[in-house]
Amino acid sequence: MNSLLVCIQHEIAAMADLTQVLRDEQNLLTLAPTLQVTQDIAINTRRKNQYIAEISRRSQERRQVLSNDGITEPDSIHPNWLHTPEQQQHWDVLIQATQQAKELNRVNSLLVTRHMARNQATLAVLYRHNLNGNGSGMYGPNGQATGSRPRIPSYAAK
Repeated sequence: MNSLLVCIQHEIAAMADLTQVLRDEQNLLTLAPTLQVTQDIAINTRRKNQYIAEISRRSQERRQVLSNDGITEPDSIHPNWLHTPEQQQHWDVLIQATQQAKELNRVNSLLVTRHMARNQATLAVLYRHNLNGNGSGMYGPNGQATGSRPRIPSYAAK
């Protein structure tokens, strides 16, 4: 069962990495949106996906070790397959780290939703201002001008 402890330790390390990436994401989501922040969020998202894949791989390793020992319920929050206090302690740390990552992800989701709502509201304002008298936009979906543009009076000296 020592291999089980090693598997749990690997999961804890991967979860700690994911938790840090989620904290970084939260910090980025609280900054004013700029091109650099947007690029940093994209980079952070790739890192987050890598750590999620790592956690999945580590979890599968633990399941395989347990399966080899005849355990059929490897994902119980209060498992009866922990045989030593050290295994139990590490399992508790993993559960706490998982709950912390889940909460960070929930808050980040709320921040993303808030950004999306603000962006939708801004787009709605821009769209309304883009309409001319006959209800068609000045610019089409391809970004090219459509119809006639409003004329700006010339103030050149005569």
